Amino acid sequence: MSQRLCYNCPTTSVLQWKPGSDEWRYHSVDPTKFRDYTAVLEDSPICVIFANANRIRKCALCRSAFIEAFHMPDTWWSDHCRNSNGHLGSEVTKDRGTITSFNTWAYFEVKHLDKRMEYRWDKINMFIRWLPCPKRTVAIFFDSHPPIEERIRKILLCPSLLWLNDPFWVHVRLAEEITRLQDSAVWAIRDHVREIETETRPIGRPQVDYRRLHDIARHATHVFETLNVTSETMDGIIAQHRDFSIQRSTTEKSDQDSSETIDRQLLSSRHMINSLRHRSKSNKDRLQNEIHLSFNIAAQHDTAISVEIGRAAQADSSAMKTIAFFTMAFLPATFLSSVFSTSFFDYNANSGTWNMSDKFWIYWAFAIPTTLVTFASWAFWHRLFPVSSLK
Repeated sequence: MSQRLCYNCPTTSVLQWKPGSDEWRYHSVDPTKFRDYTAVLEDSPICVIFANANRIRKCALCRSAFIEAFHMPDTWWSDHCRNSNGHLGSEVTKDRGTITSFNTWAYFEVKHLDKRMEYRWDKINMFIRWLPCPKRTVAIFFDSHPPIEERIRKILLCPSLLWLNDPFWVHVRLAEEITRLQDSAVWAIRDHVREIETETRPIGRPQVDYRRLHDIARHATHVFETLNVTSETMDGIIAQHRDFSIQRSTTEKSDQDSSETIDRQLLSSRHMINSLRHRSKSNKDRLQNEIHLSFNIAAQHDTAISVEIGRAAQADSSAMKTIAFFTMAFLPATFLSSVFSTSFFDYNANSGTWNMSDKFWIYWAFAIPTTLVTFASWAFWHRLFPVSSLK
C-alpha cells in the first residue's frame, strides 16, 4: 500500500455494491489515491463516495486528484458554484459518435424550520460519473449531514440492473428524497402559519409579536426560493435526460424501456415539486394576510383611542374657551379697579372730587417696559427652544 501523499485532508468514505448483495462494502480512501481510478472502484457497478468539498477546495493536491480521476470541470470548484442556491450541469465524451462517459452534477438546498423557530439547511451536492462500458456509476456526495448520508445509503442500494444502463437513475432516487425534504419544509412553515391563524384574539389592543412574524416570513421566503430553484433544476434534469436518450446509440429495447420509466418518474417528481411550490406560495400569502390583519387591528385600536383622546381634548377646549370668555369679560374691570386703587388717585368723599398725582407717569414708565420685556422673553424662548413636531 502506497503512502499517503496528503496529510492535511481527511480520508473519504467509499461504499461499493455488487449485484446479489444487500449491503454496502465500506472502506476509507485517501483522496490522492483516486488517481488510481480502476483500483479504487474494482469491479463494482455502483460506487458511492462521501467527501468534504470545502477541505478539498483548499488542497490543490486532492483537488487535482478528483479532477483527474472523475474528470470534474474546474468551474465546479469555483466560488460562485459553492455559494449558489442550486446548480446543474453535464458533460459527455464520445468516441466515433458513441458515448464513452457521461458526467452530471446538481446541487439542492432545503431549509427546515422546527417548532422552536430553529432551522437547519439540508444540502445535497452530487457529482455523478457514468461509464457505459462496463456499466458503472460513481456517485460523489459532498458535505452531506449524517442523516442525509444515511438516507443516500438506503435509497441507492440494490437498484434494478436495467436502470444501470441510464446515468439518470441516481437522479430519480435522489429526486424522491429531495421531494420528501421539501415536503417536510413546506409543511413546517404551514404549521407555523396555521398556529398564527388559530390564535385567540385578545380583548383590547392586541400584543402582536411582529419580530416572530417577520422571522417566519423570512423562512417562508427561503423555502419558496429553494423550491423555485429545485423546480428549475428538475426541468433541466428532464431536458438533459431526454437529450441523452436521443444522443446515445442503442437499439436495445430494454434500454429504451428503462429510459422511458426514468423519464416518467422524473416527471412525477417534478410535478410533486411544483405542487409543493404552489403550497409554499400559499403559505407566504396566508402569512402576509395575518401580518396585515394584525397591523390593521392594532392600527384600528389605536385610532379608536385617538378618537377618544380627541373628544376629551375637544371637551377641554370648550371648557377653556368658557374660562377665557369670562376672564376677558372681567379683565377690563379688574384692570381699572387695580389702577384706580393705587395711591396715584385720591377720591375725596366729602367734596366728591378726584385728585390724581403728578407722578402718575411713573406707573406707565414701569408698566410698558415690563410688558415689552415679557413679550420679548417669550419670543426669544420659543426661538431658542422650538416646539418639536410629533413623530
